[in-house]
Amino acid sequence: MSHHYRCIIITFLLILFQVPKLLAQIDTTSTIPDYWTDHRAKAIYIEALGTSLGYSLHYDMRFRRGHRGLGINIGLNRPLESGQTKTYSISLIVNHVSSNQRIALEVGGGFLLAYRRRIYDDVNNRIHRTSSFYYPAVANLGIRFQPKRIGPVLRLFWSPNWNIDKSSAQQVTLRWFGASLGLGFN
Repeated sequence: MSHHYRCIIITFLLILFQVPKLLAQIDTTSTIPDYWTDHRAKAIYIEALGTSLGYSLHYDMRFRRGHRGLGINIGLNRPLESGQTKTYSISLIVNHVSSNQRIALEVGGGFLLAYRRRIYDDVNNRIHRTSSFYYPAVANLGIRFQPKRIGPVLRLFWSPNWNIDKSSAQQVTLRWFGASLGLGFN
């Protein structure tokens, strides 16, 4: 296992073990006051694993006022390198947050717009360049810890993905989890 993946797993486990402490400090019976729900909830956060297949920077916004309801999540993913292949991608996800409370269920679906570039040489030392677009479908189901006004946002979620291009129609990844940490504001 590479150092990069060990760091991701350790980060995810550290966040996961901190959740009980966060839950003990959060009053789940209070809702966000009406004067804070006059604005659309927004968040900027860093995601590990999840829809990004690595690390990514995300912007999340509700379509209506408050924290509850439909919204959009746009992520700029860190380029992935595997051997002589480099992949650039952006995630576009429509999601739904179940409540205006500090702890809410989040569910969503969308796709990655990914561009893969490969440069390699053959046995005759000729350099070949290939590139292609592909569009894996992604989903997420998880818990979202959100601030009343301004504060930290923590998301822990399951994020299956399906490659839907012609060459990989049967590739499904159901064992994929993610975590996000960032700043929420109205």
